[in-house]
Amino acid sequence: MEDTEPTATRRSVIRGALGAGVTALGLSTVGTAAAGDGPPAAEPVLLVNGYSDTEDTPWWDVLESHFRDVGYTDDEVHRADLGDVPGTTVDSPTEYAEVVADRLAAISEEYGGEVDVVAHSMGGLDSRWAIEKLEAAQYVDDLVTLGTPHQGTYVAYLGALTDGGRDMIPGSEFLEALNDGRLAESVGYLALWSSADELIDPDEYAKLPDPEAASVDVARSENSGYQEHIQLVADRDVFEQYYRFLG
Repeated sequence: MEDTEPTATRRSVIRGALGAGVTALGLSTVGTAAAGDGPPAAEPVLLVNGYSDTEDTPWWDVLESHFRDVGYTDDEVHRADLGDVPGTTVDSPTEYAEVVADRLAAISEEYGGEVDVVAHSMGGLDSRWAIEKLEAAQYVDDLVTLGTPHQGTYVAYLGALTDGGRDMIPGSEFLEALNDGRLAESVGYLALWSSADELIDPDEYAKLPDPEAASVDVARSENSGYQEHIQLVADRDVFEQYYRFLG
C-alpha cells in the first residue's frame, strides 16, 4: 500500500507505542514454512481488523510477515482501512462492511480475479455482511475468521454504548439478520476459535452457527488451541492452521 508522509508518521507513532505489546503477548515472526515456497493460491489477501482495532497495530505487521514468509509479495497482501485511531473503530459492522466491499471490488478489479479475506474479531462480521448482504461474494474465494463472534459474545455488553458493541450482543437484531440460515455458496468459510479467548464468551460462539455452516459445501469451524484474543492475529501456529486453506 502507498502511504503519504502524514500517514507514515502516524503509523510510526502508533507502532512505537504499541510495539511492546507484541513482545509481551509472546508473538513472534519466526515461522516454520520455508520462505519462497510460494503462496497456496494465486489470490491476493485482504486483512480486516476488528472492534476498536486498526490496520496499523503491530500484530498486523507480524501477520503480514507470516504471509511474506510463505511466498506472498507485498503487493498481494492488503489491509482494510476502517479507521486511524485505536479505540474509535466501534461502529456497526454494517458500516464497515461497505468499506470492505469497496476494497474487495477494487482489489479484484486490479488483479482480475478473486480475493481471499482473513478477518479478526468483529472484522469477520464486517466481512460476512459485505459478502452475504452487499453482493461482495463475487469478489471472494475464501474467508477465514479469527475469534469472530459469529453468534455474539456476552463481553459485548461492556461496549453496549456503541453500535458495534450492541450488534455483537447475542440475539441482537444485527446477528439475527446476518445469521439467516444461508452463507454465500461460492465462498469457502473457515472459522477459528480459541479455548482461551477472553473476549468471546462463551468461546464456542466464535464458531459458525450450525444451520449456516450446513447451508454450503465448504464451511467449517476449528479450535485453534489456547490463544488470547489478539494472539489469534499474529500467532504462527494459528497461521499455519489456516493459510493453506486459502487455495
